[in-house]
Amino acid sequence: MQTKPHILFISSWFPTKKTSAGTFVEMQILALQSRGCKCAILLSAEVTLGNFAARSFNKSAFLKYRKRPDITYVDNLTIHKLPLRMYSFPERKRKENLLQNARKSIEKYISHQGRPDFIFHHGVFDYCYLTKHISKVFRLPVWFMEHSSSFSEKVFPCANSFDSLESQKEFVQNADRRFAVTKAYVDRMAQLFKVPFEHCPNVITDDFFKDSRKVEKASHYFQFINIAVLAKNKNQKLILEAFAKKFKNQPKFKLVVAGDGKLLEPLRQQAVDLGISDHCEIIGFQSRERVIQLLDQSHCFVLSSQSETFGVVIIEAMARGLTAISSRIDGPAEIINESNGFLFEPNSADDLAEKMSEMVEKYDSFNSEIIIDSVKKLFGPDAVKNVLFPNA
Repeated sequence: MQTKPHILFISSWFPTKKTSAGTFVEMQILALQSRGCKCAILLSAEVTLGNFAARSFNKSAFLKYRKRPDITYVDNLTIHKLPLRMYSFPERKRKENLLQNARKSIEKYISHQGRPDFIFHHGVFDYCYLTKHISKVFRLPVWFMEHSSSFSEKVFPCANSFDSLESQKEFVQNADRRFAVTKAYVDRMAQLFKVPFEHCPNVITDDFFKDSRKVEKASHYFQFINIAVLAKNKNQKLILEAFAKKFKNQPKFKLVVAGDGKLLEPLRQQAVDLGISDHCEIIGFQSRERVIQLLDQSHCFVLSSQSETFGVVIIEAMARGLTAISSRIDGPAEIINESNGFLFEPNSADDLAEKMSEMVEKYDSFNSEIIIDSVKKLFGPDAVKNVLFPNA
């Protein structure tokens, strides 16, 4: 491999204009680029010719991903020229079209940007068949990284009709390197797939550390914050319940819940029902810049998820010097310790309320600079780059 690795990413997740799912892949690309790697990501979608024409041949209407000027994107839009129902074997033809178009997309990329050293495939959830094909055609090694917690011995998540439990297992087993984001998940993936995995944590980019040491927290109020998808598994209703138990009718204490998802209005109504809506703000999706501003205005990050593979939002908050409270689950349990926060029993509003109250009492005993230094050492761009490319 060259001194500066050239990486083609293929991912089951990537942020769109309206959702933040897959931000960890975007951040990994940015972090590795900042340390000298050359990166690009294949963004895939499909459409019939009729629907494509109806949208004035506008690719962005179907490739609805959030794009940044500092990332190279390989637009891989497959256009089915004829309705698939006209073929004797529609799914066979669909797969043929998808693979043929992917090959052309990569050929075009290589002609302009050169040949990647390997494919970095994120998530067994989708595109295993696509990565396998591209790897074979262009003779590219495959690295694999898993993030999803939706696994059982007999069921793996899958978003297409071309992969199966057997083909997914084979894909992972045949990968040249395999990674998981926590030590607990390394062991779990090794047991599921019957092959070794390496530990490589998720990453925070340099911009999250910019001027974080200069942030002075307000002393006339204390603000808790949660930033996550507003979904059942994230369990934000528990935070509202806990906050109400200890801080109702105490305007000095504030709670901000930010994120996109179907539970935005139900959570707002819950705040009203609990009588905390005057100092509990439930807001929707926020830009990366606004997230940093919100963190700088806050004192403690709270995560109430029922399960997490890692917990990127926690390390983002710590990069701004915040303490953290999380349910005691895989991922956060490997990040939070006595120097940066507390863990509470999952689904226990009473225990979370006690930990929030304890945080207010002991907040001054935590050192924000120690928190920042630790998270940068463990999860900053250099840490991840050194795991993936120790000799580069």
